[in-house]
Amino acid sequence: MSKACQLLHERISALPGFTGTYDPTDLPTNGIYFVFETGETAHGGRRIVRVGTHTGDNNLQKRINEHLYIPNKDRSVFRKHLGRCVLNARKDPALSQWEIDLTPRANRGNHFTPALKEAQDKVEAEVSDYITKNLSFAAIKVEAGQRRLQLESSLLATIAQCKECGASGNWLGRNHPNRLSFGTIGLWNVQGLKGPPMTEREVEMLQL
Repeated sequence: MSKACQLLHERISALPGFTGTYDPTDLPTNGIYFVFETGETAHGGRRIVRVGTHTGDNNLQKRINEHLYIPNKDRSVFRKHLGRCVLNARKDPALSQWEIDLTPRANRGNHFTPALKEAQDKVEAEVSDYITKNLSFAAIKVEAGQRRLQLESSLLATIAQCKECGASGNWLGRNHPNRLSFGTIGLWNVQGLKGPPMTEREVEMLQL
């Protein structure tokens, strides 16, 4: 399996890398994206720290923007995890405020105050700053929706179960409040990690 994971990293690392200044025309409209993070390495190169996709047709760019570049953690569990780690690393009591989801009308009615919004916006800015300075991504085209979801799970299992893909000692995710179940594997994903991993042949057949 480590050989399959190594091949996967080699193939994805060879793709064009993007940041928040990317040209939308350079991305497929449907597909899977892979996130890299400064300081995280595996197999002699950059380590994939997140794999993601989207539901609905032609939504890849929208989903990438929600997770990486739009400051709204209530639309992105990834941004919420990043904020949790940033706050927990310094034992910031604002963590409890960060957990409040202001999307439901009932929550806005029960919890919204200008002070809460200001506190959450401040952390959103920190998360965005971390992403801008440390994260980049690559993407591949996968048209069929069910195929995207199945492939995402297989990719995640391949990385999560690889013994050579652990997080560095300084990885931000190690500061997650739920470190025992989140911060040891080294992925900004919590689902789809325990399924069947890909074989070398399956990785070779990926259309990039």
